[in-house]
Amino acid sequence: MGDEFLTRNTLLQRAQNPKDEQAWEEFVSYYETFIFILLRQMNIPHQDCDDLTQAVLLKLWKKLATFDPARAKFRTWLSTLIRNTVINHWNSVSRSKNRVEKYGENAVEPPTGLPSTPEFDVMFQREWEAYITNLALKNIREHCSKNVMDVFELVMKEVPSSEIAQRLGLKRSTVSSMKGRVMERLVREVRRLRTELEL
Repeated sequence: MGDEFLTRNTLLQRAQNPKDEQAWEEFVSYYETFIFILLRQMNIPHQDCDDLTQAVLLKLWKKLATFDPARAKFRTWLSTLIRNTVINHWNSVSRSKNRVEKYGENAVEPPTGLPSTPEFDVMFQREWEAYITNLALKNIREHCSKNVMDVFELVMKEVPSSEIAQRLGLKRSTVSSMKGRVMERLVREVRRLRTELEL
């Protein structure tokens, strides 16, 4: 994910071509983990999340060519596709459960309380922001010294600068400088990821 990384729009256009396997793999590398996290937040049983993640990715692969950025943002389109895939899956499970109960066998229980569309939209936004921030942190960690990241992790835990300086044997001015540098990098990386991932 360096300078050679294509912009998200170009990647999306490339991923819309089912013959461009590299673009699809890159696309999946960004979205697979996020989809799984979102499904867990929807109270989907862990054992079903892998299968549902793959079902969402399969639908994405089949329908990506029909995505039109003039009609909706990609995130809006993706959130609708995820929610509909989950609803369709559990409707199918419920129908299967009714058939199985008729013949006296045990059935899989669908999760209770799937979020409404507005609740899901809020959840999607919250999880997306957390995902982007964590991805940015992971990316900048590779380019920062251990000392700088130690300072930043303590800052994130709201440890006062004077205590950080004492714990790590640094001057308070050094802590402030490190904190400023890593915050600047984090903001830049979040901005870059949003440009690439949020159409």
